[in-house]
Amino acid sequence: MEPRMIDDDRTLVANGFTETASDYEDAVRFNIEGGQRLVMSIPPGHYDDVLDVGCGTGWTTQAIVDRFRPARITGVDPSEGMLEQFEAKLGGIEGVEVALAQGDVENMPVPDGSFDLVVCAMAYHWFPRKWAAAEAIAAKMKPGGVLAILCSGRGGEQAYRDILANMEPPNYVWLGAFDAVQRDIPEMEDYLVQAGLTVDDIWMERRVRHTSVEAYTQRMRVVASHLIGDMPEDEAEAYLAEVERRMREVSGPRGWTYDFTKLYAIARKPA
Repeated sequence: MEPRMIDDDRTLVANGFTETASDYEDAVRFNIEGGQRLVMSIPPGHYDDVLDVGCGTGWTTQAIVDRFRPARITGVDPSEGMLEQFEAKLGGIEGVEVALAQGDVENMPVPDGSFDLVVCAMAYHWFPRKWAAAEAIAAKMKPGGVLAILCSGRGGEQAYRDILANMEPPNYVWLGAFDAVQRDIPEMEDYLVQAGLTVDDIWMERRVRHTSVEAYTQRMRVVASHLIGDMPEDEAEAYLAEVERRMREVSGPRGWTYDFTKLYAIARKPA
């Protein structure tokens, strides 16, 4: 991928999340629960300085504060809207210093070697150069620091992908995005090891859920609106309406059935 295309992708993602920041938590409650499970998997320890990469609205950092009570937390996100939500959620916690930094993972305006714990929850899959992202994150960790990642795992959302694959014309941007963002255990292990980190554990979980077509498509609008960001508004609405119609055709008594696969990783920077 050419560098300019990567820059365009980053801008599109940031703008998409800025537009949906105020609705984000309502649409991703299962991700929030996954973030809580990630935090409970972090080894016990004393983490004074915490960095949240792709911090979003701060729900994972909130769980970290509840469990570890760090002295300082820093949220980095390319989306101004997400940073505003992060500050609103965490800015008033007594005894915890909060800092915000706007930037993408490869250009984080925070000092190297400064963090005891780095968390990246449901953001890593959006990074276009995942190997470079791991290296950039590792550079911010103190020796002996811990990294905790939660991202999309390979194999999820297959029913939705089948709908998209049979659309006329196919949305190749959206279809290709699943392969671009989802990762499996060996791939994540390679990223972390090549970045100089020691892997404690990597695992995946697959869950099947039932919901209404409307709730599912609203979730997709919130978390992936940038994937249709270059379509004219009327064309995008017509496309999504047809997707919803086809989803209803194959929905059962319990509504739309979908699966989601999450990948978790815990790693350390050698002391």
